[in-house]
Amino acid sequence: MKRKSVVGRVLQKLVLVLIGCSALLACQKSKQQGAVVYSFDDQYIDEWYKQRDLFNQYNIKATFFINRPQNLSSEQVVKLKQLEADGHEIGCHGLNHRNVVDFKDSLDVLINSEIKPAIKILADYGFEICSFAHPFGKSLPEIDTLLLSQFQYLRKATYNIKDTTIDYYDDIFATKDNYQITNSMGIDTNYKISLQNLETGILRAKANNEVLILHAHRVDSSLTNYSVSPEYLEETFKLCREHNIESIRISDLETFFTGN
Repeated sequence: MKRKSVVGRVLQKLVLVLIGCSALLACQKSKQQGAVVYSFDDQYIDEWYKQRDLFNQYNIKATFFINRPQNLSSEQVVKLKQLEADGHEIGCHGLNHRNVVDFKDSLDVLINSEIKPAIKILADYGFEICSFAHPFGKSLPEIDTLLLSQFQYLRKATYNIKDTTIDYYDDIFATKDNYQITNSMGIDTNYKISLQNLETGILRAKANNEVLILHAHRVDSSLTNYSVSPEYLEETFKLCREHNIESIRISDLETFFTGN
């Protein structure tokens, strides 16, 4: 009788161990892998604000890079603050949207005329700025080194110059070893990135635990250059949900990689 009770206890412990292992495996399978950054450039604040419900519906947290902050109206500042309160990030896109490469022989002028004034204006509005998107998407290594003294993250930009699937472009995927200076793929109408093509990028990010970086400009249904339609955006958000891949901000990159 005593022998049977010992065997029973052993079997009971074994069952509990198996249950624990199954739960652990299930947790690992359901854990999100990879992420997507949605970033938006320039000063289309009214258009972005109109999409608040769409962003919130799919739990999308974007980074909005603002240029010419000196021209913001008080109403636009209020809208940006509401977007920030929704969980989005406000970043810097330069004082006058100047191409930083134009300053390659005068980096002090770049910092003092284009960067520091933009940071100050945004800070005076109450925004804490840690990321910068290069106007026109271009830079040079020596410029990036200097800008990293002002920002934690830098974002460049590209488009599908190879006319291929976007999983081809290594530089639009941030990794645990390379996330301070990133590139991004444009998804505006004129870049002609199909949903099927975008999905290849999402699947790569998920498979490799990378972060796919995307950028756009105005959000409306005009289908003009440098605009992306709300309908297209929603379909991309659905792809993220379908593949269980989260949306993060540029400022979340370090936390994402150190926490994974």
